[in-house]
Amino acid sequence: MIKKFIQLYWFEKSDKTQEHRTFKKSYARFSKHGFSGMTNRLEKDYIRIEEDVIIKSHLEKNYSKLKTRFLFILLFLFAFTYTMFLKTELYESKTVVMVRDLSSSSPTASLGLTILGAGSSSQLQDSMVVQEYLQSLDMFLLLDKEFKLIKHYKSDKLDFIERLASDATMEEALAFYQKRLVIHYDETSGLLHLFYTHTNPQKAQEILQFMISRVEHALNEFNRKKAKKQLRFIEIEHDKNKKKMDESSTVLENYQNEHLLLDPSSKAASSSSIIANLESTLTQKRIEYKTKSNYLNANNYELVALKTEIKETERSLANAKRDLTGKSKNRLNKVLFEYEKLKMQAEFDIEIYKNALVQLETLKLDVLKEAKTLSVVSKPNLPDGYSYPNKPKTFITLIIAMLLIYGIFSMLSAIIRDHKE
Repeated sequence: MIKKFIQLYWFEKSDKTQEHRTFKKSYARFSKHGFSGMTNRLEKDYIRIEEDVIIKSHLEKNYSKLKTRFLFILLFLFAFTYTMFLKTELYESKTVVMVRDLSSSSPTASLGLTILGAGSSSQLQDSMVVQEYLQSLDMFLLLDKEFKLIKHYKSDKLDFIERLASDATMEEALAFYQKRLVIHYDETSGLLHLFYTHTNPQKAQEILQFMISRVEHALNEFNRKKAKKQLRFIEIEHDKNKKKMDESSTVLENYQNEHLLLDPSSKAASSSSIIANLESTLTQKRIEYKTKSNYLNANNYELVALKTEIKETERSLANAKRDLTGKSKNRLNKVLFEYEKLKMQAEFDIEIYKNALVQLETLKLDVLKEAKTLSVVSKPNLPDGYSYPNKPKTFITLIIAMLLIYGIFSMLSAIIRDHKE
């Protein structure tokens, strides 16, 4: 009936008389005959429009446009009313923190690590650990226990669109919490910016303060667990290295006892010195023998004695060389090489054991100490005004979006109508 009433109004408006009799007649008919009588007579007046196909088509087109405009106006009014009057106002508290590593031995060492990129890489890793922990289910459960977040998310303090459903799952509640928490890491400065929104400004500040107090403990606990795992591994390696060191030392000791030598290298040096002396003596005796044989008889006692001394010296020299580099199993050079090999193995095992011992003691300290700290650069603030929604910006965006959508819809409708005609 509304459609017919509007079309009759337009029809009379386009008439030559320009008189809008529909309202007057309908009111008079309603007063005299009631609603049914008014409806029956409105149907009779509408027959005039149906008889004229051109006018009816024109009125139908106008009515279709009116419905479209009315629909968009309703949508705009709903969005405007929700944004300006119904949407929950959220207060944002923010803080800036920095993860610092206290294990750096000195500022110079820390500067060197930063230049090489190791320091910034460690800081980035720690900051990412903090970010993941803040967004984790563990942190959300701690906050829910302290501040009843799930109950708040489902309460009427949030508008009917924003609030969490009463039968929402834990995953949905966690996603809702993560949407309220914004974390931004600045790689240039190494600062971690934290933002949290809540309907109560005091609660927003308290929640950020609670996060900061918990995250430092969690970060150190994470590092302690990591150090404990490394400690267990190093303890096993320490025991293995100690056993190898004891075994190699025992082998070296048994080898020394077997050959009755404390250090074969000193005996080798002594043997080399003896050989050198014997060679020098032999050379002198040969020269002396050759010189005296020029003026003495070959059977002379002095020449015979020199010849005997030369032979004895040659025999002693041959024995000394045979003991040092001969084919005997107990020759000195073989004993020396085997000894040096066992000695090097023992020294190598000792060095490995010493390194394992240093690592073991270092990790024992790492398990006990607080290696990481969370420095608060800017404390969580108490917001004095809501941050969301940004009503002026939302209003302008809403108008532009509605006009854009309406223009596109109208253009498509016109194309479809032209195609049908």
